[in-house]
This record gives sequence, structure tokens and C-alpha cells, in this order.
Amino acid sequence: MRDLIRLSSARVQMRNGSSEPLPAVRPIFGTDRLNGPGSFGRDPKGGNQEELMLDDLDRRDRLRLVEFVCSFAWADLEIRPEERVFISRLIRRLELDEDEHLRVQQWLDRPPGLDDLDPTSIPAAHRRFFVEAIEGLISADGEVSDEERESFEIFKQLLVD
Repeated sequence: MRDLIRLSSARVQMRNGSSEPLPAVRPIFGTDRLNGPGSFGRDPKGGNQEELMLDDLDRRDRLRLVEFVCSFAWADLEIRPEERVFISRLIRRLELDEDEHLRVQQWLDRPPGLDDLDPTSIPAAHRRFFVEAIEGLISADGEVSDEERESFEIFKQLLVD
């Protein structure tokens, strides 16, 4: 049986009653940023960090970002409705075209192949954005499974090494 983790404020609540601090990365692209405007993710000078980062992503990297996010949605072998909503908002926010949207729908029906998902191939300038988008996805439903947590930790380690 899988052990689920519930997110609450700044701590992760585990099924056995213990809790751990949330990961150090504070997402600028979490679910609240996808739901609408707010101060979260705003640069102190008034700019939007998310939009600045999006401008740096070319079409290929935008699609690759969604491919990684979809692969994490499959980490616990199911895609929950909240994760589908997160991905739907993400693809709208990334302004993917119709062909790219269809490709994402395929990844929601069947997980993307792992052969093309090499975290070390993500440009250093975009790594934080990928980490934060994936963190937003895995926390979208308020629960983080062991599989999601372990995959996310490995992903972050691969980006540092």
C-alpha cells in the first residue's frame, strides 16, 4: 500500500502523523499562479518572474517542460483530476499550439517515454523553472505519494550533479 503525504501550510503531513518541512524550493509557478494573478511570484521591482522565465523558453523547451510535468503526473501510476487541471492551465499558459496540445493529450493517456527525459539536458538557466513546475504539479492534489516524492528528489539531484 502506498504511503500518501498531505501538504499543509509549510509542512508535509504524512499518514503516520509525523511531519516534515516542505522542500526548500518555493514555487513561483505553483497552482495559485496558474489560477490567477497575485503577489506570489512577483519580482520586488514589479516584474513577474514567471513571465520573464517563460520568455526564455523556446517552443521546444516549453513542450519539453510539459513532457517532464506529465511524466511526474504518472509517477504514482494515475493522473488525478487536479493534476489534469494543473496541466491544462500549464499548456494554456505556455501557449502551446494545436499539434503540441494533441501531443500533451497523448502523454495524459499514456506516460511519455523515459528515453527522451534526461534532466541533465535541461539548460541550467531553465532548471529552476522545471523544478518549480513539477513541484506545482505534484502538490496540485494536496497529496504527495512516496513515488512522486522519490522521483522528484532524484530529479533535483540529477540537476545539481
